[in-house]
Amino acid sequence: MSGAEGKRVCAVTGPGGFVGGYLMPVLAARGWQTLPMGRAAADFSDPEALAGWLARHGVTDIVHLAAESNPAGGDTRAFYETNAFLTERLLQAAATAGLPGRFLLVSATSVYGDSGAAPQREDDPKQPPNHYGASKLLAEVIAGWYRDRLDITIARPSNCMGAGQNPRYLVPKLVRAFAERAPEIAMGDTAIARDFVDIRDAADILAHALEAPARSLEAINVSSGRATPIAEILDTLTRLSGHAPEIRRDERFIRKGDMRFQACDTVRARRLGHVPRHDLANTLGWMLGAATRSVPEPVERRLP
Repeated sequence: MSGAEGKRVCAVTGPGGFVGGYLMPVLAARGWQTLPMGRAAADFSDPEALAGWLARHGVTDIVHLAAESNPAGGDTRAFYETNAFLTERLLQAAATAGLPGRFLLVSATSVYGDSGAAPQREDDPKQPPNHYGASKLLAEVIAGWYRDRLDITIARPSNCMGAGQNPRYLVPKLVRAFAERAPEIAMGDTAIARDFVDIRDAADILAHALEAPARSLEAINVSSGRATPIAEILDTLTRLSGHAPEIRRDERFIRKGDMRFQACDTVRARRLGHVPRHDLANTLGWMLGAATRSVPEPVERRLP
């Protein structure tokens, strides 16, 4: 059934990514017709072509997940091309097509930078510490230019984690190392504390945000509300796995621009009806079980 026939049709960019892979089944279970909008399906270089694609498929809502977080060769320009300028072309297309529902722009909590003792709220100052966060903030600024024509909500996930996540990210790398009983892990500063959120909880918050009343939600954190030190993740994995590798500090893995402490406020998510269901031990146990059952790849001994 198309949008014209009464059912809301949500196009999801980045459908093959980690978040998209969990969000799309959640939306389908809530009665949405979901439409993968990857590069093979749509021409993201041409706003007019994108507008035609949206109209032909009867798209009523968009969840824009497609993003660049690890550009090849460390080319920082790729952050801005994908995270900001591709987003602008999609906004242009949605406005041209007269998108009747919500444009859910998935940004990141990196736009805030380090937090103080109090969890960061959606209207707190933005001080991104690196090009990734800056490119996401630029996309948010550009989105603001379209609020008169589109119902835009900005969702800011913190550090999502879960089974099936790309092992280039810290937590799945650690999980894989523990699953493979690595004798030693070289790391940077384990005192760094971040807001880690289970991908299943993140998908639930995103679904609630998509379904919020029209023009009622400018921005929402997709977070756990708690800053978790890396050392606590290591201790939890040791307890769950029964394996205690040597943790060796390596200064090479301390990166300039890394945030040292972040926790994000979850009041808006809870007001929408989100109930967190997965604590740190539950999430890491799920990831560890999945990694243990999978065919192991050679473990990377050095972790950023």
